[in-house]
Amino acid sequence: MKSLIGTFVLALCVTMFAQSKPDQAPSGTVADQQHPNEVQPAPEKIRVTPDVVRAAQQKLDDNGYKAGTPDGKVGPRTRAAVRKFQADNNLEKTGKLDESTLSHLNVGAGKTMASAPGDIGRGAKAAGHDIAKGHPVAAAKAIGTGVGRAGKAVGEGTKSGVMGTKDKIASHKKSRDNATTPPR
Repeated sequence: MKSLIGTFVLALCVTMFAQSKPDQAPSGTVADQQHPNEVQPAPEKIRVTPDVVRAAQQKLDDNGYKAGTPDGKVGPRTRAAVRKFQADNNLEKTGKLDESTLSHLNVGAGKTMASAPGDIGRGAKAAGHDIAKGHPVAAAKAIGTGVGRAGKAVGEGTKSGVMGTKDKIASHKKSRDNATTPPR
């Protein structure tokens, strides 16, 4: 635990002194809307691979959302199915396979969890900038935002992984039972 805290403090200090343009927000951060001299970590979009899209399409089809043939390509039918799924699950209706949608579909666990280290890094980068500018409260908020997003990514990724595995086991058992049941 002490080494984790030490590493975090070291990363914060390095980030604080590594600012190349002091008046510009560092990469991976965005200016706070209410306080333009303060920055916060920017959310990272999850890179969705064709395999994840295919799994999401299959899950949508299995649940009656008619995403079309699971081909790994996000077309109009897939976007419409995602929007309908998002609406039915009280999610933001973007039509995109974002972290929350993938978690609710129980797919893409690895992609969701992979964003966690970057969330912490962007929080530290924003905090370093805020400290250098004399905004310690904004720095604490940036750290909290980065760690909070990382925690959410790990939690949702873990849920997706566990539930996705449970779904695969149930699907395998169902297909096995159907194969061994003699026709009537």
